[in-house]
Amino acid sequence: MAKRPSNEQIVQNAELILSFIETFPEPRKSQVEAMFKGKVGDFYFSAPASSREEYHYCFPGGLAAHSLNLLRNLNKLAKAMYPGRWPDHKLIFVALFHDLGKAGDGESEHYIPNPSDWHRSKGMLYEINKKCVYMPTSELGLFVLQKHGIALDHEEYLAIRLNDGQYVPENKGYSMKEPELALLVHWADMAATKMEKGDA
Repeated sequence: MAKRPSNEQIVQNAELILSFIETFPEPRKSQVEAMFKGKVGDFYFSAPASSREEYHYCFPGGLAAHSLNLLRNLNKLAKAMYPGRWPDHKLIFVALFHDLGKAGDGESEHYIPNPSDWHRSKGMLYEINKKCVYMPTSELGLFVLQKHGIALDHEEYLAIRLNDGQYVPENKGYSMKEPELALLVHWADMAATKMEKGDA
């Protein structure tokens, strides 16, 4: 199981992410900053990356830490395979928001602490919040972005929409049709997850 970050590390991750948002062109920079000033920011920086200890980064601050790990991997892949194809701010955007739905719908958190002692003893530390709008997490993240007026181009949309690759049934229709950025985000996500679980 991954080591839970200290409060200082959680704050450092938040500050790093906010510094990356400063690189976004307008109006995206102002729109994302406004989104993060509300509940979305609170939920994003405190959310786990998953609900079970057997998965990855199942602790407060796990989502932000995972998104930064994905960004590191995505930068390496993009620079090695498609040098200069995408500006840094586009790679940062899709990396930071690929799992935005795990922060909730903007009004309610997606994950809430599991109240069952038995479930917690089995490593199921969180459960899905029934107050949160139900959608697959990739679609929920896209829903939150559009609620805040943040426009995406087709590459960004599909990079977020398809970040789970062919592991989820809703993505099967895109098989062998995924654009390059979506594939890179998926590969970067898988590599980050394996590292976070201690498998790599």
